Amino acid sequence: MTRRMIIKYFGNFKNFRCNIMKKEKVAIEKGFGKSLNVGSGETLIYSFPGLKIFAYQTDFGFLKLKCSGIFSHIGKPAISAINQKLKSERPAFVSDDKIYPSCWLPPIPSSVFSRLIRAEILISLGKFIPETVSIELVRQNNPNCKKDGPLPDPKFIKKIISSAQDMGAVVITFTEGDPLLNDDIYDYIDFVDKSKSVVMCYTWGLDFSPEKAVKLKKAGLQTLLVSLYSTDPKEHDRVRGIDGAYEKAVNAIKYGIDAGLFVTVATHVSDKNVDEIPKLYKQAADLGAHEFSIWESTPENGRAKVSESSRNKIRKFYKKINGKSSFSKTNKKPRVFSNTVFESDTFGFLAGRRWLHIGIEGDVRPDPYIDLSYGCAKCEPLEKIWKRIRRDPIFRHKRKNHPLQNKTYSKRALDSSKRF
Repeated sequence: MTRRMIIKYFGNFKNFRCNIMKKEKVAIEKGFGKSLNVGSGETLIYSFPGLKIFAYQTDFGFLKLKCSGIFSHIGKPAISAINQKLKSERPAFVSDDKIYPSCWLPPIPSSVFSRLIRAEILISLGKFIPETVSIELVRQNNPNCKKDGPLPDPKFIKKIISSAQDMGAVVITFTEGDPLLNDDIYDYIDFVDKSKSVVMCYTWGLDFSPEKAVKLKKAGLQTLLVSLYSTDPKEHDRVRGIDGAYEKAVNAIKYGIDAGLFVTVATHVSDKNVDEIPKLYKQAADLGAHEFSIWESTPENGRAKVSESSRNKIRKFYKKINGKSSFSKTNKKPRVFSNTVFESDTFGFLAGRRWLHIGIEGDVRPDPYIDLSYGCAKCEPLEKIWKRIRRDPIFRHKRKNHPLQNKTYSKRALDSSKRF
């Protein structure tokens, strides 16, 4: 069925999107996607007239989605992309009624995952949704640092959260600096509507404790992100510029796990340290982390810090750890997340297409790494700024490399940052 016929059926494209949103709300209210009995049959996770999407689990614990109905071809691009990732990879965690493909994603089934499906359907139709919205809460990363300016107004942060969820966000992440240095973090996490988005929070671990981990869990945090840059404590401390940073990061990982949080150990790699990935992974596994995340270092001046040769090393390691041969219910080693695979090889880089970032001053950027503001969320609606980002030619097409690897765009961002 052609797009013209679809539009005729639903009235117009705008009404079609509205119909999806209304039906998604009805699906949530009826309880679609609330539970999945592991090893059982199919579970309905998304439904609107002419399209139903089901999830089921294979014998090995791997997930697969399928769609049916006269408009099934609308969902097939999104389902195919998701199935490509699910068909040969073990999940991060499996409970009695839910499967967590990654600590970076909502569980299957859930109302949040249903929203993710809806977002991917809209994206396949040309309507890009900021599925991940990251928010800065502090300028500090060290409790001993001098405070540089006031903290953001809690009313503003809550307005941003509500706007992001209204736009379709399925992941709300508090990141940059150390968000836990803002005492309102627990209130912000609690404020997020958990039927719409899962919540993640980053920390250096410098001012962390078992009590704080428990408070984060009670507030509704899904995933705690902690970075380790080396298996050598002295090297990690050098990168952080703080003595004892390694020990505190390790303790934060342990406290998070003990509190029942999903914990991701993250690291940024370049050609210089890509060969240390196996050691870092073993370290994350020894600590009991649920996932080990490998992020490519951000390009500088239009030049990549990760060569294609290094990317191939990452892909090989990713496949070795996540592949079907590694899956068993007794395998407690962490899954690997890699933005090389998730972004470059699959969905394209998310910045300005599926990712939106709000800085400490309310400046809105395509992701945390691009220092180029497209507007201030204190002065105009977040959705209006998102549309402005989407009009930038750099974000029109799927990109295998980060936008800052484009020399012209990199210069734009650099020139913009120099003005402030």
